[in-house]
Amino acid sequence: MNMILEVGSPVRYPRTGTTGTIVRIEERSGHLFAELDSTGMLYRTDLLVAATLSEKTIRTEDLNEELKQVEKERSDRRDHSFQEIPNLDSACNGAG
Repeated sequence: MNMILEVGSPVRYPRTGTTGTIVRIEERSGHLFAELDSTGMLYRTDLLVAATLSEKTIRTEDLNEELKQVEKERSDRRDHSFQEIPNLDSACNGAG
């Protein structure tokens, strides 16, 4: 089934579930590629399927939640990375 892809079309890349809107189309090595707004990456157009706007909205919301979680984890890690290391020089006193 051939679908017409053009700039502005919402699509999904089934191998990863990535969804986005096509921002440009170009030809390379005899294949057409579409750049998606969600990743900035090129995908072969023959491997893309049409998506509904609701699929894209849901995916964007999921991605935003994941990004918030990553930022929280990074922040927590930064908070702990500068804690003072306990002095262990005398930890073995009396053991000899």
